[in-house]
Amino acid sequence: MADPNQYLRLQLGETSYLLPSASGFTIEQREHLVINKSPDGPVAAWQSLRSQRLPAYCLDGRLQVTRHDDWHRAVFLDATPHAVGLVVNEVQLVPRSETVVSPFTPLGLAPTRRGHLFSGAWVAGNRIVLVFDPKAFVAYLQSLGDA
Repeated sequence: MADPNQYLRLQLGETSYLLPSASGFTIEQREHLVINKSPDGPVAAWQSLRSQRLPAYCLDGRLQVTRHDDWHRAVFLDATPHAVGLVVNEVQLVPRSETVVSPFTPLGLAPTRRGHLFSGAWVAGNRIVLVFDPKAFVAYLQSLGDA
């Protein structure tokens, strides 16, 4: 069970993002997943459960679908009707006491039916780390299945 006083730092390529841990997630090692050997399609791997396969997508730092083999874990986010995942270069739990997140709303139209992908930003020195809105990010990942 996730501690609501933590963020999950996701490393996608050279870019880090934060996800509130209260959103619910499971971290899986690459060895426990079924790798998609086909170069076509957006799914990098699947988590096999009793009667279903949950997709894990590979995104670059700009959140565009890509394919590379330089990942070791996948993070599956709790969602309805089923969890959806993304492969990450690195994942780390960060205590909220080490972050100061400010509300942030991107300009322009929201890219998902659930709104903008980001709900906050953490400014650490000259680095800005965007914080995902969990519902919007899940909707974005689920939309990749249609890609």
